[in-house]
Amino acid sequence: MDKSDIPKRKKFSVPQPKINVTVSHKWTVTVLILSFVLSVFFSFITSVLMQSLTLFFAFVLLFVIIAVNIFFDMIGTAVQNAEEHPFHSLAARKVKGAKESISVIRHAPQLANMCCDVIGDIAGIISGATTTLIVSELISVFKLTGILPSLILTGIVGALTIGGKAMSKGVSMQNGNSIVFAVGKIMYFCRHFLRK
Repeated sequence: MDKSDIPKRKKFSVPQPKINVTVSHKWTVTVLILSFVLSVFFSFITSVLMQSLTLFFAFVLLFVIIAVNIFFDMIGTAVQNAEEHPFHSLAARKVKGAKESISVIRHAPQLANMCCDVIGDIAGIISGATTTLIVSELISVFKLTGILPSLILTGIVGALTIGGKAMSKGVSMQNGNSIVFAVGKIMYFCRHFLRK
């Protein structure tokens, strides 16, 4: 059979999504340095705080860190799923926060990286360090032995973090525009407050 008789397979291509975002390679270097500085800083602050906190407040701090992780993951997901065009009419009517919301969407890769990866990973590192310090305090106070306390607390922290993020993903994907608009309003008020 001659090769010319074999029908040529059609190449199928998927069209690229129509998005209006800025991609900066400088951001990679910036986020690398920023992540290192923030990780060291917050790990140090957490370690210092844990020395002076009671067991109750150590648990409160741990759950606050988990909540911050979930909250910023929700913002990062919303930024990636928001649509720009509804904000153009709001910006034309000079609605506060509309222009900032457009800017947020156009910088979606950087903001999503900051919220989901930088803050999320740093919160994960800090919650892990906090969990270790809490476990050592529990072992010291209640004279516990073995690795069971560490396993249980690590499991609880992991379940709360992953479960919270799973719940927030659906919320942020369904309400991406509203969340971005709220972020835009906060940016607007911060910008005008700082100018005064």
